[in-house]
Amino acid sequence: MLTKIKELKNSEAELWVELDEEDLKHYLKKTGEKLSEVVQVDGFRSGKIPFDVLRKNIGDQKILEEALEFAVTDSLANALRKEKLEVISSSDLKVTENTPTQVKYSIKLLLFPEVKLGEYKGLEVSKKEVSVEEKEIEETMTKILESRMVFKEFEGPAQNGHHLEVDFEVSDAGKLIDGGKSENHPLILGKGGFIPGFEDNLIGLKKGETKNFSLKSPDDYYQKTIAGKVLDFKVTVKSIKTGTIPDLNIEFFKTLGNFQSSEDLKNSIRSALKTEKEQKEKDRLRLEILDRVDKKSEMSIPPKLIEEQLEAMVANFDDNLHQQGMELSLYLAQVKKTRDDLKKNWYKQAESQIRRGLIMREIGKRESVKISEQEAQEATDSLVARYLTSAPDKQGPDIEKIKQRAGDALLHEKI
Repeated sequence: MLTKIKELKNSEAELWVELDEEDLKHYLKKTGEKLSEVVQVDGFRSGKIPFDVLRKNIGDQKILEEALEFAVTDSLANALRKEKLEVISSSDLKVTENTPTQVKYSIKLLLFPEVKLGEYKGLEVSKKEVSVEEKEIEETMTKILESRMVFKEFEGPAQNGHHLEVDFEVSDAGKLIDGGKSENHPLILGKGGFIPGFEDNLIGLKKGETKNFSLKSPDDYYQKTIAGKVLDFKVTVKSIKTGTIPDLNIEFFKTLGNFQSSEDLKNSIRSALKTEKEQKEKDRLRLEILDRVDKKSEMSIPPKLIEEQLEAMVANFDDNLHQQGMELSLYLAQVKKTRDDLKKNWYKQAESQIRRGLIMREIGKRESVKISEQEAQEATDSLVARYLTSAPDKQGPDIEKIKQRAGDALLHEKI
């Protein structure tokens, strides 16, 4: 395997890799073994098809395509170790040759920047005592009760507080606007999750009824093409439900766990809130120390890394809004901001988060902090489970990014 590296500006680099016939024998053999398990050829058992027979049945091109992914993934990892490159992310993979005797490709890399670490040992910080007030316990109790609401269909006219599902279309001069159609869209009347006046027009409607109305969009609406225009709405109420908070009895307490009374539940909440506050205080102390180390440290943050962090922050914010039943576009319209506005407002926060992460990483290297495969897998599994629980209807999580987050969290905890 031949490799060549060219360092670019802003901690970026380009890597060229060339694999010869001897390198490719291993990848072609492994690919043949994999394909023989899924390809059916008369007279041969699954997994026992000779390589030459495979070639005749599916062709060299199919085998080369399958082998390429395996070859690039494995050889790239080997090339990074060979060149001693510490990579944050990669992009722009270009395969310039793919034959049974040679594979050539190039790839852009974003490298970890050099960190000149300030003094981090012997720093003193003041720890604050944490306490839990009764008001916090009552507020948590209310949230628990609301989360256990029992819903039933309501046949009368919709009122504030009712839970609705609606189909709607939004048009401008007879043409649907971008994102202006939705089916079975959930909303709670009175929560104000839509353009001003939208929910007011639904009050009094019954299940199955359709209403057409017009509303003027705000002059500073985030979609500039329709800002200040009169939009036409067509809304059909699919369902109306009312929510009833459960009674505080022994049956209800048992649904939450091994509780016998309201006092048992409150004690558990008090303990959980205290643990949460103690963790927040621990995190605050860690950030205080990191910020003090940061002031004495030197590093140059690649713009691409900041942009990736900002995109991750926006995506996380979008996920949180979805859990509350709101679209990011509607939120931006309400607060009169754009996606780029969010990024501008969060720029310093993103930069600080990156600097802290790089400092923690450098300390971890100096102190030889190690994370076992089992620890990393358990932390990753936990984050994946939390993702699936909080967003069961969304596309599957990015496992590689979750692994990175889990590893960072473990490293921070150990340091």
